[in-house]
Amino acid sequence: MYKKIKSYLFSNKNTKQTVVKNIVWLSVGQIGSRFIRAAIIIYAARALGAGEYGLFSYALGLAGFFTIFADIGINSILTREVAQNPEKESNYFATAFFIKITLIVGTGLLILFVAPYFSKIDNAIILLPFVVILTLFDNLREFTLSFFRAKEKMEIEAIVNVVTNVAITVFGFFILSYIATAQAMTVTYALSAGTGALLAIILLRKQYTKVFSNFDSSLLKPIIKAALPIAILSLFGVFMLNIDMVMLGWWRSAEEIGFYSAAQKIVQVLYTFPSIIAAALFPTIARFVGQKKNKDVSFIMSTAIVGALLLAIPLTIGGIVLAKSIILFLYGGSYLPATLVFQILIATTLFIFPGTLFGNFVLAYNKQKNFAKYVALASIGNVLFNALLIPKFGIVGAATATIIVQSVYNAAAWLMVKKINNFYTLQNIKRIVFSGIIMGIVAFILDATSLHVIINILISAGIYLLALFILKEPLILEIKNFTKVLKRNPDDISPL
Repeated sequence: MYKKIKSYLFSNKNTKQTVVKNIVWLSVGQIGSRFIRAAIIIYAARALGAGEYGLFSYALGLAGFFTIFADIGINSILTREVAQNPEKESNYFATAFFIKITLIVGTGLLILFVAPYFSKIDNAIILLPFVVILTLFDNLREFTLSFFRAKEKMEIEAIVNVVTNVAITVFGFFILSYIATAQAMTVTYALSAGTGALLAIILLRKQYTKVFSNFDSSLLKPIIKAALPIAILSLFGVFMLNIDMVMLGWWRSAEEIGFYSAAQKIVQVLYTFPSIIAAALFPTIARFVGQKKNKDVSFIMSTAIVGALLLAIPLTIGGIVLAKSIILFLYGGSYLPATLVFQILIATTLFIFPGTLFGNFVLAYNKQKNFAKYVALASIGNVLFNALLIPKFGIVGAATATIIVQSVYNAAAWLMVKKINNFYTLQNIKRIVFSGIIMGIVAFILDATSLHVIINILISAGIYLLALFILKEPLILEIKNFTKVLKRNPDDISPL
């Protein structure tokens, strides 16, 4: 059995096995890492208090506006080109590396000298030098991992991410036990990011030792040209992600930002699930698009979106029902003002989960230019709704603006993506919706009895899976059959 598992998890045999292997490893790396990091985030929120924690979150959000310039889509282009042109992988890596370094240096200068002019919270400015170091290490790590992702070696990415987040937890508990300040928390993040970046570079040292000899100036223009539309998409994406924090800083206190950030952090952890699916599928989709296997791509997208909604629907229903108990358990009674914000933001998973898959799909077809206008309009809409709602409704207004914009934006993106290569999804989620409603009723009843929220979540999740199984949801049956085959022989797994 050990040899079977080893063979299955550390080699690429066929499309289906490779995709599932990648999902397994990305789940270990992303979900495992998030849970590890959650420990220090919860501890920090309690130790720092809403004010200092809000200051830390605000500094990261402020700097986040400028991090787009550290990538402009280089990571995604590297993954796509290495997946489609493995014979030139070393040249693409070396050339992209020098572009990346230039961008990181420029971004650091923007954070240090431009970001302070956007801040109305003076205490956040002293954190920016540490944020620059964090940005450097984070981007080097992600750049390195984009190469492993192209090679569909997600097991390496999992190791690096777990080590990075273990470092955050270790450094965090040690440092914050002595100095419970926003500055100490920022230093913690910078040290852990450095640990992860160093490990990633060591694991890819063969490529790094030849960056000068493998540099190909003829690839500079094609890489930058392909990346620019992604840069526009990322610019507006980062804008939407961070604008809430910045605009809250204009009208509201650091304490309120702390409440908003506490709720947002939980939801952002959940966004890991679709990002895992998207990252695992991207190399395969890019390869199939290059081979003009459009029917296979359509099948993959249909299945992936159903899978994303299979996760998003129960998370939304369960999150709304159990919001107060979740906030109370994670952060304590002092953070209860974050409850309504969490209930609003958790509903964004219905749009973000399938929407996350659209970006890589569009990139694989090299249609990212067509996508930019939707992201631009969504960003403008987010600012307008924030300006309208935050002054009167505060953090609840910011959350409401987010869900309005995300629902409209992802609906438009859905229609555009279907025009590129049609897929069918909505008619396949009736069982999922019905099972989610049953789960929500059970969770509500159990919560009314004051049952511990963790036990409630486990029981409700079990009810949801049982309902899906009874209703014969195809994805659940596929997982069951896949497990049976794996127990016999991983080599028997049929290709896509």
